[in-house]
Amino acid sequence: MARLAREIDAPMTGHGVMLPGGHVYHVALSIPRQDGELGDGRWREIAEDAVARLGFSPDGEGRASCRWVAVHHGLSKDGNDHIHLAVNLVRGDGTVADTYRDWPRWRQWCLDVEQRLGLTPTSPVNKTAAVRPSRAEVEKAARGPQPRPSRDFLRLVVRGVAAEASTAAEFIALLEREPLVSVHARWDSENRLTGYRVALFADLSASSEDGRVWFGGSRLAHDLSAPKLMHRWASTRGPADLNDTTGLSRNAHVLDMAAEATHSAHRHMKALVDAEDTSAGSVGDDIAHAAADMVIAVSKAIDGPVSGPLSDAVEAYEWVAVAPHRVQPVRWQDVAVELRRAARSLLKAGVLSRRARTGPGAVALVLALVALVAEIAAWREQAGQLRQAAEARQAASFLNSHSIVQVQRSSTAQLGSSQMPSSERPALGRRLNQQPRAGRPTIGGHEQPRGSDRGRAR
Repeated sequence: MARLAREIDAPMTGHGVMLPGGHVYHVALSIPRQDGELGDGRWREIAEDAVARLGFSPDGEGRASCRWVAVHHGLSKDGNDHIHLAVNLVRGDGTVADTYRDWPRWRQWCLDVEQRLGLTPTSPVNKTAAVRPSRAEVEKAARGPQPRPSRDFLRLVVRGVAAEASTAAEFIALLEREPLVSVHARWDSENRLTGYRVALFADLSASSEDGRVWFGGSRLAHDLSAPKLMHRWASTRGPADLNDTTGLSRNAHVLDMAAEATHSAHRHMKALVDAEDTSAGSVGDDIAHAAADMVIAVSKAIDGPVSGPLSDAVEAYEWVAVAPHRVQPVRWQDVAVELRRAARSLLKAGVLSRRARTGPGAVALVLALVALVAEIAAWREQAGQLRQAAEARQAASFLNSHSIVQVQRSSTAQLGSSQMPSSERPALGRRLNQQPRAGRPTIGGHEQPRGSDRGRAR
């Protein structure tokens, strides 16, 4: 191994070239479990083709090739056959390989390999991938008391607060009430929010001036930047006035309003799916994005701070809500506005009483939301957004698991089912039972942010 490393590094050491960001370009290439194993010979062909396509081989201008090594690790813990490819970015003649915009090139290469070898197809690049924690953040979380990286925890907190707020001032005020979170906001001369950053009190850093690790909104998620949030709030009306209702009547009011808005959104999505309308102006992206707020609202209203299937649905649905290429819709039409407004009202109502959250109204709302998310999954798949479709089905499955438990516990199970229009129930079963054409991203996959080892392609 030592000799192999010296041979790979020979051009770099011989020419005395040192790269500030490191000279090793490391990528993992994998296929999903259902595609079996490729074997050493086929993986060697794939590695050689990748090196050529990414520009690490000799080029037409006379530049020498980069030295590289591919290691076939076999099956991962999830059953995915994979290799690791390590390339020395310093070429044999001392020049440095160009990695500018390498990820789109990797993505296109992955799609070509999938088609050529008949592997499980994945989605093209559409800028819907989440901003994932770096390798260092993941390892830091594993060493500390917080089981998830700070970036992931803060993203879920901020997303929930953004769904409840209707103005920038309310958004910052709600964040300031979060017991574990510190927030710093920037305002312009006209008192408009120009940016914000958040940090966990327990996440400390020796390199930070104040000893905390801060994340701006855009570093949490593409649609959580201050400009995106300001546009979202400006596009929707404020929450309904709930001051005239209290106790159980208030719970019933917000549940009925949420169920009505969810049913309306489901009818629109079903019409789009039946018409196979995936055009940019078809309202689908509007509803998909607004549905994220309803999933959050249902989770907080029924489960509160307790983790369970509903909170799992919130995490699974995050990817589904992102509009391809645009991050979030340019505008929201009435059906999406009403869905977001109903979700905001449900969040304002707080955690439902035990009687309300186990009653037929809550069960009917969750079932309506299952139907909506399942229809969104079908619409995403029609549009070729396979990863988003798979995540939507996963979210629908979590929601459905909760509704099944509640129906079994409730003596009003039939009432819970009957409140969903009969025309929607068969469609719900069809959507949930339909298998997506692709699961998690494999040799293709969406554009991923780089960690300390420069990147990972799946």
